[in-house]
Amino acid sequence: MMAIWKQWYRGNVNDFHYYNVKKVDGTTCKKERRTLNMPKKVCEDFSKLEWSENVDIKLNNKKSTEQLLNTLNSKENNFNVNFPSFLEKVYALGTGVTIEYKKDGKTIIDFIDGDVVLPYKYTNSYIYGLITVSRTIKGIGSKKKYYTVLTYHEYENNKYIKYYELYVSSSENTLGKEKDFAKLYPNIQNPEFIETNYPRFQVWKLPIANNFDTDSPMGLSILANQIDKFKNIDTKYDSFDREFVLGKRRILVDQTAVKKQATGVDSNDNIIYASYFDAEDEAYVAIKGMDNQPIKDIDFTLRTQEHIDAINTELNYLSAGVGLGTGFYRFDGNGLKTATEVVSENSDTYRTKVHHQIPIYDCLYDLISAICEMENIKYKEISITFDDSIIQDEDALIKRGVDLYNAGLISKEKFMSKYLHYEESEVKDELEKIKEDKKIIQPEGLDFFSMNNTNDNDKVQSS
Repeated sequence: MMAIWKQWYRGNVNDFHYYNVKKVDGTTCKKERRTLNMPKKVCEDFSKLEWSENVDIKLNNKKSTEQLLNTLNSKENNFNVNFPSFLEKVYALGTGVTIEYKKDGKTIIDFIDGDVVLPYKYTNSYIYGLITVSRTIKGIGSKKKYYTVLTYHEYENNKYIKYYELYVSSSENTLGKEKDFAKLYPNIQNPEFIETNYPRFQVWKLPIANNFDTDSPMGLSILANQIDKFKNIDTKYDSFDREFVLGKRRILVDQTAVKKQATGVDSNDNIIYASYFDAEDEAYVAIKGMDNQPIKDIDFTLRTQEHIDAINTELNYLSAGVGLGTGFYRFDGNGLKTATEVVSENSDTYRTKVHHQIPIYDCLYDLISAICEMENIKYKEISITFDDSIIQDEDALIKRGVDLYNAGLISKEKFMSKYLHYEESEVKDELEKIKEDKKIIQPEGLDFFSMNNTNDNDKVQSS
């Protein structure tokens, strides 16, 4: 399944985005389906939602914190850049692994994708033995060899054990025969035993039950149960794109009319031909059977709004399905927009964010503990504070909007769209309904925000 999730994350699924179409003459041709690449977008947004440069990591004293941050943000680790990308791929594949080791006296963090990880020791969902796979290629042509290294990681009874196996194959699709690891890598200790209070690896997973393999300790991709929705979105987006190709203006003329006509001869008795239609103009379509008939101008009505509405319906299904609530994504015909509305503490987005922070916090805490031990950093406690700056008190924001309206700094329409989160069409409909209601209970011409006048500077009464 992870291979399928990876294809969707990549944005190019062979058996969906490429398909055959039968033409009117009976032949077939290959077509490529347009995509909004929502799997990638969803994973990006979850990574941004959970992680930013404002996440605060501290130890109990300033010197120790500086030592830790220097290790995390070293040139080799570049944690602030590499970790968000790693987290994005955890959302795409369901699982990722970080491994810490020493190289040339420096502590290095490896960020490993879940599709090259094999668990072999686990209790329930806790993995304490896993294999990571790495491959190198040497030689060219018929002499090409594939060298695969299997690295075993185990942590049990305060002991971290790491050992290697080497396999060599002449085929990309086979593991090959086992070879002497020490012969090719004489400078790497094999096996390696470390007495430690903390494992030197962390398995990052999403807090979602794996309904594809209930016995597996591996995590589930955020994309896993949304494949049908991704297909629906791309099908409708592709139709939206083709609407402009298939619905373009066409002018029907008889095929004889587009032929060049002889209009005379030049001084050398060469016949002069003239064309009355621009052959490069794609609007003209030459057909048989229109002799002595006027040209026909066919201008199709594009169904743009119907497509936009259909795409937005599917986007709502998707955002609700992944836990971001409806309305998180919006397509306006020019491109995809991410909601700028307030994320309040009682929203689906906020609840999902907090839920997903739990395993992130646990793995990050273990990673920091391992680094501190490896770097001999003294500390008594670890503090990890996530960035909740996007979470705001919606009532306070509405009051702010009221104040801005009362001060004459924004219009009623702006207040309703930005602070009450109405769509443009909803604003117009709502204003019309309010006008109708006011006609019944008050003299015509009074503003719905005020009983005094119809000026945009009328005062809004906040509760």
